[in-house]
Order: sequence, then C-alpha cells, then structure tokens
Amino acid sequence: MHLLKHPVFLRLYLAHIVHIIGNEFTFIAVVGLLHDLSGSGLSFAAGTVFRQVPYVLTSIFSGPLLENWNKKRVMLVVNLLRGILVGLFFFITSSAYLWVAFLLLVLVNICSAFFQPAMQVAIVQSVDEKDRLGANSLLQGTTSFLIIVCQGIAAILVYLFSYRYNFLLDAACYFLSLLILLRLPPLVTERVQQASAGFFARLQEGFRYISRQKEIGRVILYQMAERICAAYYIMLMFYILQERGEGLYVFGLLDIPLGLGGVIAGVIATKLADRFSDHKLSVAQGWALVAMGICIYAVFHIQPIMGMAVAILFCAFASFLSSILSVTKLQRLTDPAYLARVFSIREMATMGSFSASCLILGVGAEHVGSAVSSVWLAVFGIVAGVGWLWSRRQLQRREAGTE
Repeated sequence: MHLLKHPVFLRLYLAHIVHIIGNEFTFIAVVGLLHDLSGSGLSFAAGTVFRQVPYVLTSIFSGPLLENWNKKRVMLVVNLLRGILVGLFFFITSSAYLWVAFLLLVLVNICSAFFQPAMQVAIVQSVDEKDRLGANSLLQGTTSFLIIVCQGIAAILVYLFSYRYNFLLDAACYFLSLLILLRLPPLVTERVQQASAGFFARLQEGFRYISRQKEIGRVILYQMAERICAAYYIMLMFYILQERGEGLYVFGLLDIPLGLGGVIAGVIATKLADRFSDHKLSVAQGWALVAMGICIYAVFHIQPIMGMAVAILFCAFASFLSSILSVTKLQRLTDPAYLARVFSIREMATMGSFSASCLILGVGAEHVGSAVSSVWLAVFGIVAGVGWLWSRRQLQRREAGTE
C-alpha cells in the first residue's frame, strides 16, 4: 500500500474513487430514464451508441491534443463540465425531450474521452514501472468494490425513491473530484514545451507507431475482442427489464457480483505478476476470453437469479483480469513519447468495438431474443480466446527458433 503515500497517485486515486461512486449512481439512473422515456428495449442499445460513438470519435483526436496540454488542467475542466452536464439529466421528465437525454450522453462522453488518456499519462509519468501493475490492480480492485457497494445502495434508493436524485449525487461527486485534483502536485516529467510537429502529423505518426510495434497492435486487437464480449451487458439490461419483467432494482443488484469479480481480479492479477512469466500471463489472457464465452452462455440460460449472479461473477472476473493485464502490458511496451496517442487510439478501437457490438446485440435481442444472441457471442469469445492462445504459441516458437 506504499502507493497511497505517493503524492500524485494518491490524489488521482481519491479523485477516481469519488468519480466512480457518482458514476455508479448515474448508470442505473440513465437506464431507468431511457426506459421510462422510450418504453423500448432498443433504447438500451441506442443509449450505449450515444455514449460510446462520441467517445470513440473524440478519442482519435484527444491523444495528439493532450500532448500539448497540461494534464492536470484537462482533468479539472473535464470534471467541471461533466458535473454540469450530468446534473441536467435531473430536469428531463418528458418523452418529448428524449433527444436532450441523448445529447447530454454525447457531450458527457466527449469530455470523458479526454480524461482517461490524461489520467493514464499522469500515472505513467508519476509511478515507477515496477509499481504500475500494483497501481492498475488497486484502481481496478477499488473500482469493482465500489460497484458492489454503490450499485447496492443505488438499487435500494431506486426502490425507495426516484432514480432522478442519483443524477444530482453524481454531479456532486464530479465537483468533489475536481476539488481533490486542484491540489494535485506537478507531474515530474510534464513537458512544458509544445510539440514541434503539427496535430495531423502527430496523429498519423501515432498510427504508424502502432503498426511498427506489432506487439502493441496485438494487445489492442485482444482488447477489442474482450470488449466485444463485454457487450453482453447491454443484453442483460434487455433480458432483465424486458424479457423477465424484473424491476430496475434487480438489475442494479446484479451489478454486485460484477463488482466482486473485479475485486477478485485485482487481487489475482497482482499475484500472477509476481509468479508468472510474460508468456504465462499471455496464456492467462487467452483462457480469460474462453471463460468469458462460457459464462456469457450461462448468464442467459440459467433461470434462477442466484445462478445468473454466479455466472456474472465469473464473467466479470475474466473480463477485469484481462483488462488489468492488457493495460499494464501496453504501459510497459509503449514509448512514453507516444503514450497519449497509443491510449487514445486504444480507447477508439476498444470502445468502438464495444459500441458496435452493443448495437448488434441490442437489435438481435429485440428480434430473436437474448438467449439466441448470447450463443453467437459465446462462440465468438471462445474462438477469440483459442485464437489468442494459438498465436501466442506460434510467437513463442518463432522466438525460440531465432535464439
């Protein structure tokens, strides 16, 4: 826990905690708002598209722009804007203003596309390489623990009161996160000079850098596959609220095993890093995708809620474990000069895959049902995992042959 004594990481960690607390309250509120305003299961898929597509498109440009901007100032401005925008959801009460809800989703996620790369750069610039896996595991483990606690509280609040008050709680959390970041110490390696190359030249160079660094490209492709599988969550909303006719609070309670899986993944990832070689960690990533495929099938074919919760727990564990290992690997492989560009391109690729998968699954669930759609997604996850394991084995053989 020595990382919590680090002055920069501590502030980033506390701001992240506060933001996640509010975000978990808002997530279930957005689901409830879209459901009430539209009355259609496709609203879940549409909401995901309006969240992710702007995030994906903005991520193309955020990395090159961030290289010339002060990272602390970016995070402060983004939290200020997100706090204002999220608070406006509270006042949307008529289906005639459904378009306003989608517009707010677009604007919030445009802002978020600048926050994540800025935070990743701040972590890499302030935390030693040997401590980064511990930092990523701590962030992910805490995030998952907060999902357990906050979704449980959010579900109770939704059951007892209106979900609309959750929007105000999230807005307050963004403002508190802003206050925490106001005292963020200067980053040790923050560059004060402007990059010499123009914006588009740096953007193109970022894509060329990834194309030259084959292993970075492979990790991004792997994360795209994991995000496609993770889109089962959009079907879960439709399945619980539409096909099973359960209350919104039930969907919120099912986020508890989701968070618990992330907590376990954070603990296991740290232990794996201490005991496993890089090749064994890659093998663990492959089996994680296979496990996701199997668990996705189980989620939509087990009738009892408790059985579904167990399947979600294992699926979340596999998903979070693969994410922690992948992010840490990218931080290690990437030249610091390209870090912001690589992570913005990574966000574009992975969240673009997630968004497209959510839309396809949402339409599929509406027309053929969640159970049928889940079979195809499960098969994709298993095939992608086996493909990753095969490619790792082939790479290891080539490397052994050149020695």
